[in-house]
Amino acid sequence: MNLYGVHPYVKLSPERFYLWTDSPIYAVVHKTLSMTARSCMVSANASEVDLEPLREDPPFPEKSACILNCLLEKINIVKSGKFSKSGFMTTISPLVFTNKKKMDHMKTVSENCDKEVNHDVSSCELANEITSCIYKYAPELHFKN
Repeated sequence: MNLYGVHPYVKLSPERFYLWTDSPIYAVVHKTLSMTARSCMVSANASEVDLEPLREDPPFPEKSACILNCLLEKINIVKSGKFSKSGFMTTISPLVFTNKKKMDHMKTVSENCDKEVNHDVSSCELANEITSCIYKYAPELHFKN
């Protein structure tokens, strides 16, 4: 794995590579999300082992999904038990604001997920719904390391 969590033999598209390598706040965002997820372990009655599945693709096991739901609430992607388009855009904007094409793409992601996410599920399952949708339209947002 390299600094960006990508195996050296994996080729990234220029757009996907740009999102992370040209973002000066990548490391800060990654560290903050990791620390926040760890703080959510308490509310989910989870352990360090329950964080591991979050490096994979959803759907995540129950406790992992509950950690993720707590994280999404803390960063305002989930508000009042629902996916928040504005929360998503506020959270993602610092990573893409210098690239209009990426910003427009993330706006489309937020609109698609607002329409597609099933809100008639448990809060933990909502985290699976949201991340599945986001990774479907923006796989470059998946922190796999």
